[in-house]
Amino acid sequence: MTAVTVVFRGVGGAKIAEARMMQMEQDKQDDCGAGSSPPSILAKAFSIIDAFNERDRVLTLTQISRKTGLPKSTVHRLLQRLGELAVIEEHGAGYRLGIRLLRLVSSMPVDGMREVALPHLAQLQAWSKESVHFGVLRGNEVVVLQALFAVNHARPIGEVGTRIPAHLSAMGRAMMAHLREEELTELLAGPLVGLTPKSITDPVRIRHELKHVRVSGVAVQKDGVVLGLGNIAAPVLIKGRPMGAVAVQFDSAREVSESVINAVKLTAHRICRDTTQMLAQGRADLFPFDD
Repeated sequence: MTAVTVVFRGVGGAKIAEARMMQMEQDKQDDCGAGSSPPSILAKAFSIIDAFNERDRVLTLTQISRKTGLPKSTVHRLLQRLGELAVIEEHGAGYRLGIRLLRLVSSMPVDGMREVALPHLAQLQAWSKESVHFGVLRGNEVVVLQALFAVNHARPIGEVGTRIPAHLSAMGRAMMAHLREEELTELLAGPLVGLTPKSITDPVRIRHELKHVRVSGVAVQKDGVVLGLGNIAAPVLIKGRPMGAVAVQFDSAREVSESVINAVKLTAHRICRDTTQMLAQGRADLFPFDD
């Protein structure tokens, strides 16, 4: 099995996105070869929507064209159509995501668990004074659903919607430790991408660490995603299934205190308890697994 390591000297969510794009491009070449079809209109429309994030809430046509790599004429045409559908709205000289998307997002099954988790995440962030994240596992990546940042934090990683290779992140490992063997084997089939010189991409070593996670109840990573930063995470288990994970971010030069470990585990337990109660109140359809 081949492990692919992408080394970065800087920090920032853009580095994670860059690594993902490199891996996706490689996968596309492997799967489709040089004669793959050009992006569809639907794919182009979604690339425009994906151009917006927490930092770039309002973008001009030129900025969208630059971020997506699409011609201005194509972007303008699609913006008009997305505007007719209330997916995109004009905002001064630029554009922003339409409020219609808020209703669609709130209809997602996972948003119910995010809402349940939010007050507990807020309590953890207020106590720890550190950035707190809540994420779910999607394929071989962790997707951040909620982020509460420390005051004056530079926010190098972890805004909502950020995707991080699961094998590198503490949240990912916390959930991976409770996957079924066939699911874990598929996830570790690779190639496994690294983001820093300290990223762990050896599946044998990852499996060894997951054994410790199952015993301790928490996963810890230092410098594997961004140099200088670490995370400690605990899984949210519903009927034994890892439905999410909560994490606290910290300076990797510091040791993780027992009080932080216990606080993260307690927060995950409370989210699990309240989510289970929500499912019992006529929302069992949101849990897709049999007992």
